[in-house]
This record gives sequence, C-alpha cells and structure tokens, in this order.
Amino acid sequence: MAGFLLSIRPDGAAEVELLGQGLGMDVLVRREGSDVLVVQGDRLTAEEPPVHAPFDALTAWAERAHSRYCAVLVREGRATLWSDVGATSPLHWARSAGALLVGTSAGAMLPLLGAPAVLGDAERSLLPGGRFAGITAVPANSAVTVVADAYGDTPVSVRRLAPLPDRPSETDPDRAVRTVRRVLGEAVVRLAADADEIGVSLSGGVDSSTVTALAVRELGAPAVRTYTVGTPFGDEFEQAAWLAARLGTKHEEILFGPEQLAAMLPGMIRALETWDVLTLQIAAPACFLQDHIATGDRRVLLSGYGADLLFAGLGGTGGERAVEAAVVAQTFATARSNEFHPAFADARHAAVRHPYWTREVMTAALDIRGRLKVHEGTAKWVLRSAAADVLPAEVAWRPKRGIHEGTAMSRMFAAALGSEEPAVQARMLRDMATEIFRDGGSGAVPGSGAGARLDDGAVPAAGADDTMRDRRQGGTR
Repeated sequence: MAGFLLSIRPDGAAEVELLGQGLGMDVLVRREGSDVLVVQGDRLTAEEPPVHAPFDALTAWAERAHSRYCAVLVREGRATLWSDVGATSPLHWARSAGALLVGTSAGAMLPLLGAPAVLGDAERSLLPGGRFAGITAVPANSAVTVVADAYGDTPVSVRRLAPLPDRPSETDPDRAVRTVRRVLGEAVVRLAADADEIGVSLSGGVDSSTVTALAVRELGAPAVRTYTVGTPFGDEFEQAAWLAARLGTKHEEILFGPEQLAAMLPGMIRALETWDVLTLQIAAPACFLQDHIATGDRRVLLSGYGADLLFAGLGGTGGERAVEAAVVAQTFATARSNEFHPAFADARHAAVRHPYWTREVMTAALDIRGRLKVHEGTAKWVLRSAAADVLPAEVAWRPKRGIHEGTAMSRMFAAALGSEEPAVQARMLRDMATEIFRDGGSGAVPGSGAGARLDDGAVPAAGADDTMRDRRQGGTR
C-alpha cells in the first residue's frame, strides 16, 4: 500500500482509507475495543502488534517488526502519532470540518481542508508544516499526541522516542571502528533476512560498496543484484563494475538521460511531496532505478544513503565541535526533507531499506567524536576503517563523491529544465508543484487499494470491519 488516510470524527469514530497500490509497504489496521492502531511499514516479521498495551510496548513492537514505519494509535479521545528514528515514512496531521486527519500523504489531505492549497516557499518547503499550509509533519523519532476533538493545533505533548546521543562521547578509535563494523553488519543482516534476492544501488564508493559486500556475505553473491546509474554527463560505471566483478554480483549499468528526467519530475514531486532542487537531485537517480527495474513482483533494495551525513563525509572546517554540529544539523535537516519518502518506490513494488539510517547505526554514529570522523584530513575515517574489513583498500579509501555528483545531476537538471540558473530551476519546480497540488493532486486515490498486499487485519476499504547545501551538499552513496 502507498499509505493511508485516517479520519477521526468528534464522536471518536475512526475511518481508514487506503491510498493507492503498491507492494513495497504494508498498511496494517487493528481495532481492539475503542483502540485503533494504523501502521504503514515495511514488515520484516510476522509478529502481531500488542494493540491494547502500554504505548511503550507498541513502539518497541514497531521498531522490531519493521525496517521503516510510521503509526498512529487512537485511544481515549487522543491520537498519538509517531515516526521511526529517521522519519523514513513521513506522517502528517491536520484538522478539517471538526475531524482530525492523519495520513501518510499530505497531498491526499489537501482536498479535505476546504481551502485552496497553499505551498510553502523554497526554504520552508523543507520544514514540517511548511510544505502545505494547515498540514503538519510528525518529526523524526518523535511521538506527537493530539486531542481528537479540539479546535487548536497545539499538541498535548511531543516526546522523543529512541534516546539518541545529545553529544558524542566516543574517542577510542579501535572501539569506535569495532562498533561501527558490528552495528552496520547487524543492520544489513536484519534488513536482508527475509529476502531471497536483494538489489543494491552501487556507485563503487565506500558507503554503497560496504552495504553490497555485507549483503553478499549474508546472502551469497548469486542472490545480490547491483545497479549503477549514469548520465551523459557523468558516471561511475568503471569502479562499480570492478567491485561487482570482484564480489561476484549480477550487475547492470543503466543510462539516465535528461528527457527521462523531465518526464519523471512531476511524478517525483507528487510522490515525494517536495519541490526542493537539491532534494530532487539527490533522489532522482534512485527514483530512476526504481522505475527501471519495476516489475509486477515485490523487490527489496538496500541503499548506501545516509553515511555521509552521519560520518562527516563532507569533511569540515572550524574544528571538532564544528564537524559534530554539522553532522547533527545535516542529519536533522535530511530527516525533514522527504528524501526517504517511500511512495515513489512503493508504487513500483519496491521496498527500499537504509542500513545507515537504522536506530542502532545512527546511535553509534552520533556518539563518535568528530576527530574520528575527520581524521588527518580523511573524511569518514571511522567508517572507512570499519569497511576495510570487507572491502579492498582501494575502495575503502576511495575519495568520496556525492550521490548526485557522480551522475552530474546539476547538469542533468539544467538540461531537463532548460536553465542553469538555480533560481530559475527553483521557480519552475515550484510552478510544477503548484499545478500538481492545486486540486489536491496527490496521485493517491482514497479507497483504491483493492488487490494490494495487506497484513492480516488490514481493511480493504474505508470503514471495513476489522479485528485487530550546507545541508547535504555531498549527498551520500
């Protein structure tokens, strides 16, 4: 399922509509007494949720059972909305005509607000609630509780879920390297465990190469497919193909042209619900890959995304504290950007999983001091040192390039939009978004989920009875 829209009326009645079709994500609905639980996620286990249980038990279940998720629990006249640690499945809420609306698509809410859509400006489009007036996003790693029958938009409470480090403390290089090696290896094992075959977007850089090598170690080379996207303006075909041959994966090179980008942009804006130039540049190669490999079957893809953000892949100046502050700022901004939004992939039956953006890896990375991330001029030193256990040295220590730099996405966007001026590109993308969302054009039709794969207890239609730049300039690869 692409997602859900939950409407809670003032009398407490809750109705769920499914948004679109897709095999990448599941929507689970459970009712137990007056409690209603709705979860969108990429299920890894068949463990059932403890619906009528303390909230902490539910959040622990969601974390165990999914690679990524968002959820809402309606209980005793209140709705608690929460996201995973990186907001990889965005969730929003709004009020309209006395009802509380909660949904995975802001665009699907727009027609219900009773007013023309108002898009945020270029800067605010990256902030919760700034994309569309009247709609608020749930922050990453947060539980937001709101009163179902109320006039105001102020939450009763907002609290952090996973206890991520507030300040890094780890200074021992050997221990830091061992920790990164362990948690990243465990993340790949967990995210690959339910797949007979897995795909990896491989650039040949240390981030995606490490994920690929760990996937091969877990599943065996015949079960791993690697893909490298290139453009007429740049590619990393040679280095990726060299590593793929070394690891023994089934490998494919895919050429992405400006005409294809131009045709894809409206769908990207609709699915990712952003018109920010940099966000779209970073997401474009992954979206093209997902479109290219789409079949009628469910596919599982692993990504190397997020490592640059957590391990200071952009380097840094101004000393250790400046590096550490930049890591936090970039990680926080990216969680708000919608880069991880699953809708585009889900519509193509792909479940994209991000080993670097799991709670364990994020916790370990955010606890490591800057001196071990940028060490003697080498960015991502601690990650590279950990990766040297599974990668050839020339790959582990290869100088970094951003995900949109290797494919020259800035030149691709200039060619696709007909201008090299960032301000002109931004205006064109905003105009495109205005046209897409003017009539609530989310591309996801409520109630259209018939025939898609659901977990036990999910409802097939509404009301069915159920049982219970500084920011990220380098990108990541």
